[in-house]
Amino acid sequence: MTDGPVTPPPPPPPPGGAPGAPASMVDRVKNILTSPAAEWARIDTEAASIGGLITGYALILAAIAPIAMLIGLFLTPMGSYLTSAPSFLIKVVLVVYLISLGTVVLLGFIIDLLAPNLGGTKNGVQAMKLAVYAGTAFWVAGLVLILPDLWFLWMIIGVGYGGYLIWLGLPILMKVPADKAPVYAGAAIGIWVVIFLILQQVGFRVMWSGMYYGGL
Repeated sequence: MTDGPVTPPPPPPPPGGAPGAPASMVDRVKNILTSPAAEWARIDTEAASIGGLITGYALILAAIAPIAMLIGLFLTPMGSYLTSAPSFLIKVVLVVYLISLGTVVLLGFIIDLLAPNLGGTKNGVQAMKLAVYAGTAFWVAGLVLILPDLWFLWMIIGVGYGGYLIWLGLPILMKVPADKAPVYAGAAIGIWVVIFLILQQVGFRVMWSGMYYGGL
């Protein structure tokens, strides 16, 4: 017997954790890809920093593409020869990793710079949230590099769906009026492609440097 009313247990936290608390990485990846509108609303309330977004999320997921590429190269007919070319393999991994990470991080800074001219609210952390979490699609799409010939499919799938995520997230994170979101999203997607192509050209020059002067 108790002397007073029994206090009911507190309600369980919503899926992904308490309001305002960051979701786990697995939950974040799953939710941003499958239920992005609801996940953007959750992301909007989370405390974050640019450094934390990069080191705690971007640096990890950006590794998907280079790992897939490395596996894919060993599955090609020339895979057996690559074990004798460690310097080339290191270049491949570093170049693909820097392309994977750099495109998204640079996009975050540019989204913030565009905000005043495209109807948004300038906020570096919110802009980096938008780029990094929309970049989830780009990083997961890097799995296609297990077939290295599908390099451009990586960009098409990743930037395509990532651009859709940006369009959904702009009104929530950057406070862009709905009628201006398509223009803002279009500008961000175009810049994303340009960054990718520039880093690709620079990276490929580094990757293949020395190939014709002494082999792999």
